[in-house]
Amino acid sequence: MLKEFDGIKWATLFVAIACAAGVSAQEKQPEAEPLPQVLITNVDIFDGNNEELIKGQRVLIEGNLIKAVGKKVDAREDAVVLDGGNRFLMPGLIDGHVHLAMIDHIQAVKLKTHGDVHIGATIHAKRALLDGFTTVRDVGGPVMALRRAVDAGTVIGPRIFPSGAFVSQTSGHGDFGDASRPCPSLDIGARDIDQLERLGFAIIADGVPAVQAAVRQNLRQGATQIKVMGGGGGSSPWDPIDTTQYSVAEWEAAVEAAADWGTYVTSHIFTDRAVKRAVAAGVKALDHAFFISEDVARMCAEKGVFVGPQMWGLSPELFSNPSVPESKHAGIKAMHDKYKDFAPNLLKHKVKVFFASDLLGPFDEGQNSRRYELWWRTQAFGSNFEVLKQATSVAGELLALSGPRNPYQGRLGVIEEGALADLLVVDGNPLEDISVLGGQKEWFSAPSPEPIDTLRVIMKDGKIYKNTL
Repeated sequence: MLKEFDGIKWATLFVAIACAAGVSAQEKQPEAEPLPQVLITNVDIFDGNNEELIKGQRVLIEGNLIKAVGKKVDAREDAVVLDGGNRFLMPGLIDGHVHLAMIDHIQAVKLKTHGDVHIGATIHAKRALLDGFTTVRDVGGPVMALRRAVDAGTVIGPRIFPSGAFVSQTSGHGDFGDASRPCPSLDIGARDIDQLERLGFAIIADGVPAVQAAVRQNLRQGATQIKVMGGGGGSSPWDPIDTTQYSVAEWEAAVEAAADWGTYVTSHIFTDRAVKRAVAAGVKALDHAFFISEDVARMCAEKGVFVGPQMWGLSPELFSNPSVPESKHAGIKAMHDKYKDFAPNLLKHKVKVFFASDLLGPFDEGQNSRRYELWWRTQAFGSNFEVLKQATSVAGELLALSGPRNPYQGRLGVIEEGALADLLVVDGNPLEDISVLGGQKEWFSAPSPEPIDTLRVIMKDGKIYKNTL
């Protein structure tokens, strides 16, 4: 009888037996435990996109996702129920430009050790979450390990989209080395690196091969996007703010290397000339960009380029910032006067503007700067709604550009079915009064920041980190 079975028949028999065994084993598997549910009732919703509130709603969270939104949403008997008491419900805030590991003024950070910056970064991270910022995009610093620890639940903090070390040319905005130091790219075998490079804040890279290697190194370490310095700055010693940094070929190399990994390049940048070069190469987001003309703002809108200005950079408070050398004050003041229509031009041409505080420095000062930025933006853009949208749905759209490098699958910055469950319950209406989210008129003169009592519930990834209802 066995001889009657050829090879094909034997194979068919073995497959049939295996399938039957698989079905049998599958039938014997216990059912998966249902995901935990949280039902938030009696809330007026700001969904991240629309100024008009959706009143008297219920939101069901299952696991880490929003499962349903409506007036008649029900949950299982074992669900945790939070009565919102007709309060304001909104998406968790998103800060599109932070430096969690920059725990002091830049020159002071150069005196720190790896341990100092990593421990300090956990403090900045926890304070961000408890201020309602459930997600941050870190655009320069060694926070890869911090992100892993937060995601594992061993450290309290927001979701982190890390860039790793920012990529800078010699004499660029990431070059904080001594003036007498040789150009690092001229002798790769005997690199004399600065402490900020050693700590993981910057990579000095000149020429296409070096730029490609810098980008790839960050991606290897877990970067979700790449930060490239495209122009001068206020805090760095060797680059006047009007300078243009990186050649066309270098920009294209950075963009191509990032695109090969399915992600994008964002850039510290300010002027028309620098922006035009970067955008032509394929850069998708501009950090700062205060000093662009209306024509370039229009170009950004047409090409769908995101712009993340720290509006305090156009504020009188900037000159109280110890990180900005006094030698640069006069030049920055002249630029302020020339580009006073920056914010109106962004609004006029419907540029995609995301909230960005540029958080760095000592803990109290950094936290106060973020709270000041919330308030100052309402003055600069003339609308609380515009600022809330920048810090929710627009910033969430920016984060989605990371594509397959995005470690958090699901929409951020919105309240809708299927979105990630990052939510805030607030006493008061921030569309009318930004102070209920911590927005404040003081920065350097502000006292040590206190907890924001009007933030009653802070939820991230379906988990409750604060509840005072």
